[in-house]
Amino acid sequence: MPPALVRLEEILGGIFFSATALLVLYGAVTRAIGEPIIWAIDLAQESFAWAAVLGADIALRRNSHIEIDIVVRAFPRHVRRWLAVAWLIVIVAFLAIVAWYGIQLTLLNFERPMGDTGLSYAWVTGAIPTGALLMLWTASRRLVRGLMGRETLTLEGRDATIL
Repeated sequence: MPPALVRLEEILGGIFFSATALLVLYGAVTRAIGEPIIWAIDLAQESFAWAAVLGADIALRRNSHIEIDIVVRAFPRHVRRWLAVAWLIVIVAFLAIVAWYGIQLTLLNFERPMGDTGLSYAWVTGAIPTGALLMLWTASRRLVRGLMGRETLTLEGRDATIL
């Protein structure tokens, strides 16, 4: 993905995450004062879905998803590399399936209204295939780059990493 699109994804992910927090806060405050604004929670749900899928792609690109590697560490380095290749192939296949069914789900939800907003629920479910396609691109690119020797593929965790 071109650097400008990577940056746009990071900015949009941050905006959606911030919007989620602000909308939930707004909904909670208005409910506490006895004037609940129901649409705030609907929009928070939508922005959370988009923040989650964009964040997942960002983490996949940075190779920063959580790894449990206690068994994998017992293997030699060259075996771990091929396990990483196999794992990326499984991820690519899974994401292709999620994208396919996510598109079907989104198409089914165009007519369904989202709560009190009147917006189509497809704006929420559309995050699923969009995120899956972004991650499919990222995983496929990492797999190809790894097989060509332009990226190191390994299943080695980072000890003492504090998030």
